[in-house]
Amino acid sequence: MADLAERLDGIRVHVRAPGTEIEAELRDRTGITLSFGESVYDFIDESALERALAGIARLLWAGWQRQYRAAIDETNLNIDLDDLRDSNFFSDRAEVEAIGESNDARIVITATGMESFSVHIKPGTVREISEDQFAANASEAATKLIQDFQVKVDELKKRYYE
Repeated sequence: MADLAERLDGIRVHVRAPGTEIEAELRDRTGITLSFGESVYDFIDESALERALAGIARLLWAGWQRQYRAAIDETNLNIDLDDLRDSNFFSDRAEVEAIGESNDARIVITATGMESFSVHIKPGTVREISEDQFAANASEAATKLIQDFQVKVDELKKRYYE
């Protein structure tokens, strides 16, 4: 199991938002870095950024899930539905609402079941903070989102399986 934990910790997913030069990487399960192509941040508005970040979140999650499944497939673990309890757990997990907010409250990311993502950026943010600060804030909000989801899923697991 320690080997599996190390493999899961070693998953890295690198994505680019469709139609933009905005990239993100997920590593160590919760660490997110965000980067912008040259001058992208200077000419983008909050609503376009919200769409780009929601797209990035979907891509990161899909990429992580793909690598997670590959790692699990190399073990004897069964993570698929076996019975009604599993079915109910998966159904409830798909409804888990998670939220992550930057410390300055400029960026809020929400997700339902880590399938449907929504990003809200406080109006004026792009003009008021630097690209580096925005990237740090977005990373902070994304990390908190993942952590919130993990805590809620752990609580759900306890309810179903302990």
